Amino acid sequence: MSVRPLAPLLFLSGAGALILEVAWFRRAAQLAGATSVAMAAVLAAVIGGMAAGAWLFGGAADRQKRPLRFYALLELGLAALALLTPHLLDVSRGGFDLLHRHLAETPAAHSVSCFLLASIMLAPPALLMGATLPAVAAAITSPSVRLGWLYSANTLGAVAGTFLAGFVLLPALGLANTMRFAAILPAVAGAIAWWMASRQGDRPIPTEQRDGDAFDRGAVMLYAASGFLGLAAEVAFARLLVLVFGSTTYAFTTMLGVFLLGIGVGGAIGSARKPKDARRALATTVGVTAVLFSAGALLVYLLPRLYLLGIASWGEHWVSGIWLRIGLAALVMLPGAIGLGMAFPLAARLTATNARGAGALYAWNTVASVVGSTLAVFWLVPALGPRATIALCGVLAAIVALWLARSRLAVVFVVLAGLGFVPPPEVAQERLLAGVYFSPASWLTDGEIDERTWVQGVDLSFREFGREATVAVWTWYGTHSVLIDGKAVATNQALADDHHLALLGHLPMALHEKPARVLVVGLGMGTTYRAVKMHAPKTLRVVELETAVKNAAAALHVTPRDLVIADARSYLRTTDEKYDVITSDPIHPWVRGGGDLYTVEYFESCRDRLANGGIACQWLPGYQMSVRSLNDVVRTFCSVFPHAAAYFGSGDLVLVGSARALRAPRQFRGRIRTALHEIGATDVSTLHVAARAELLLAAGNGPLLTDDALRLEFDTPKYVNNREFPACVRWIERLWKNPPKPYGAMLKALQVSGRARLRKIKQARYLAPNHRYPIRAVGELYLDWAGGDTRAGEFKAAEQALRVAKQNLRGDPRLIGVEADLRERQGRKEEAKKLFQKLQLRAPDSRYLARRLEALK
Repeated sequence: MSVRPLAPLLFLSGAGALILEVAWFRRAAQLAGATSVAMAAVLAAVIGGMAAGAWLFGGAADRQKRPLRFYALLELGLAALALLTPHLLDVSRGGFDLLHRHLAETPAAHSVSCFLLASIMLAPPALLMGATLPAVAAAITSPSVRLGWLYSANTLGAVAGTFLAGFVLLPALGLANTMRFAAILPAVAGAIAWWMASRQGDRPIPTEQRDGDAFDRGAVMLYAASGFLGLAAEVAFARLLVLVFGSTTYAFTTMLGVFLLGIGVGGAIGSARKPKDARRALATTVGVTAVLFSAGALLVYLLPRLYLLGIASWGEHWVSGIWLRIGLAALVMLPGAIGLGMAFPLAARLTATNARGAGALYAWNTVASVVGSTLAVFWLVPALGPRATIALCGVLAAIVALWLARSRLAVVFVVLAGLGFVPPPEVAQERLLAGVYFSPASWLTDGEIDERTWVQGVDLSFREFGREATVAVWTWYGTHSVLIDGKAVATNQALADDHHLALLGHLPMALHEKPARVLVVGLGMGTTYRAVKMHAPKTLRVVELETAVKNAAAALHVTPRDLVIADARSYLRTTDEKYDVITSDPIHPWVRGGGDLYTVEYFESCRDRLANGGIACQWLPGYQMSVRSLNDVVRTFCSVFPHAAAYFGSGDLVLVGSARALRAPRQFRGRIRTALHEIGATDVSTLHVAARAELLLAAGNGPLLTDDALRLEFDTPKYVNNREFPACVRWIERLWKNPPKPYGAMLKALQVSGRARLRKIKQARYLAPNHRYPIRAVGELYLDWAGGDTRAGEFKAAEQALRVAKQNLRGDPRLIGVEADLRERQGRKEEAKKLFQKLQLRAPDSRYLARRLEALK
């Protein structure tokens, strides 16, 4: 049979398979835990099942008189199992919880057990997925020559499925209905294949002797090396590119789609080639692919600048941002991915003379892919970093090509792939880790990159590639921000963050009569933890997902004694502990997986772990959100807690809930009162915004956020750099009917910018002249203006702004740094040098300050 009528079927099959896989992994993260251990186990179960299917069903396909009908049965079986997987995964929740309860502290046993349980749930459909390619190989004439075209069609279908799932189906239908929709595609492919098979006669069965004659084990090894490199590189590139794009669900969809697109295009290119020596051509392709991936890993360090240029040209719009991310991802990943795709048709020419050969080829490649991704996640990226991981895997793949090709050219590939080990300049590494996507305005002046700021780089006092994320501490003249994948998750560089982070600790402790046992979800830089610690509870436990965050906090001298490294959802579902207070500072919901900490299921887990009269406390950001999302979170929180309230968190809200009526917050004395005074919250009762009835009235009618409905995670990324913040503040203002001085004026200030904001803040300060909140707000606004005017060359305005900042931020080390920047740009190098030396006394190990001083010589 020819390839042409089968290509649409393989396209549909690939689309359905990828939609299913995306939905499976998203649901598995909720059930098994969003940890590398759990997700690696699920990945091994799914991809291992596909490999087993290719291996086991290859011979069976060869024995079919009508292999196309066999293919149809596989697709129809997959459709039936796909309809069952939502229910099977829901049933497996208790099993995953049991494993986490008993094996969480033994990662190896936990991973194996999760693999076995995931295999029971997902291996059957995965087996059928893996069997489809060898089944088609049995149905076509000359599979060794033509199978590459079908592989390309299947992969391009996977591209369509990736974008369809990530941009349309999951946000619109939810997880379960997306899986059900995905079942339609293999069902259609199977039905058409059955009809086509009914119009064909029986075919002669190939002999066993012919099956084994042309099988080239060297080609299988080369293609397996390609799979090892490919999935390891995909893992490493994802860790690099989220530092440029942000770790939104759309960013991951974009990266996966571009990667698969390259493989699909490469499959078509490789199918069109007719090399005289297929083995040598395959070895060359693997070697070139290794070099291209290493080169792409180095090119990543140019992407922050290209991203900023794109933002400066097209603005910070969600749609243009998606296209910008697609283009930048293609720049670094597409060439290598095309090489991966080209390898399959070349390997198929040497091995896929029948279905068994095609199945063996696919199976070994898939197994090698699992090995590559597992090594990258658990050991290589944490130990070497993503760039060196890509280089190492490239060198290993090139060595395999050298060994099997026996070509001098292959030596060149090994050497060139090894160039990825050469580190880029220190400043380039700093800019990448700093996440320019999160604060592009810090690098732009009048719509252009400020070259002097760009060359100076960033002061990173800590950096670590953890298993789950990349963590860095950005130090700015004595103040700090903890960055996870480039996003600031905690900082003392801004009043808003200091205010709500401290309030998350002090508020629930003030609301509970005798808080003895406290759980803090999310460590960050330890602000909430330290606030709770001041109240001296008997038990103070912290749950944190990433070990690197613990290390970053330790670098800032925060070392909780009772720290559990775990997924918070899994911990709360499986622990037997009861707490008087559970306070959560989750990552923003636009981060992939962050929305899972704002759902009915998560809030119910918190409620169930509260002791009698216990208090649950939750951060609700007002920035980078839509009013619709605010309503959704408030409605969801109030649906779980019969008694709830909202408190002002400096543009954000802090939600508190309990099964019992909430009492008025206690007043504090001594050092706790002093700490609250410094953030402008001496009397936390004055921050009360609304009770539950008022919250529900403001939120209105609408759906709740659940694990199945991923609306929050898909909606919030559209507002990362938008103008919706004033509308969210107005929503809070309407909710807070009579805010006390000076918060009413501050709410007005947050809705405007520039001089209008200054007038409102000054009004707030006039209304409460000794209140620390407007005092610090005025100082930070002028400090920001001083820095901006300095970059713009408006030195007189910068001097005036700095003068006012000093009056309001007495003793703040940032004043020294901004003044040093100003003096340097004014050409007053000796004065700048003395100021930088003053800062260096505070941070003698700062490479950034040493670099600035060196430039002043």
